[in-house]
Amino acid sequence: MKKLLLGIFMLLCLVSCGSGPNDTVSKFINNIKAGKPREAAKYAIDDSFEGDLEITYNNKTQELLFKTLLKNLEYKIVGTEKQDNDTTIVTVEVTNLDVQKVFLQVFQKMSQEVFTNKDSKSLSVEERFKQEIEAKDKPKTKNRTKFIVKKTPQGEKVVVTAENIDVLLGKLNTTLLNLGNLGKEEETAVELPETGPSTGVSQKPEELRDQNK
Repeated sequence: MKKLLLGIFMLLCLVSCGSGPNDTVSKFINNIKAGKPREAAKYAIDDSFEGDLEITYNNKTQELLFKTLLKNLEYKIVGTEKQDNDTTIVTVEVTNLDVQKVFLQVFQKMSQEVFTNKDSKSLSVEERFKQEIEAKDKPKTKNRTKFIVKKTPQGEKVVVTAENIDVLLGKLNTTLLNLGNLGKEEETAVELPETGPSTGVSQKPEELRDQNK
């Protein structure tokens, strides 16, 4: 009888530990990493976000970059803060390819080739990007982002922001918006436009909570 009760208790612990805000965020990120946007969208509070997660490739270099970012995506949950009965902030530390440094290295090396390699054939932009992306010692970056998890009738869902996705993908969008500022101080960076299913990138979790009151 004691063994039976112990077994039931352990089962209940496993079930309770396997759910919650952290688990919801993990499932969302794991599906992003696996290249399954439709599955990831199931954990997003806005159904329209599925379209934003669909990845289409315009060329081989873009495809290689995205697949490299997904392959190198690593994360760990470093904080959980309950805001109210329906809202929890989950802080995630993300390690991925440093897209800004990759772009900077490509531009620097191409500039050097233009002025120094007079006799040798210079690599094309696509070839240079491929070389940097596939390098064994490619640069990595570590950033933190806050995921807002809300309780809904369908269970706990993530209020995904474009900033969340930007951090997961090594600050790709930020880099593309600041190509003219590569290598400069962060103060000169241009903010991402306020787009997304439910929030602008420049909005912080505190502002989202104020909107929901």
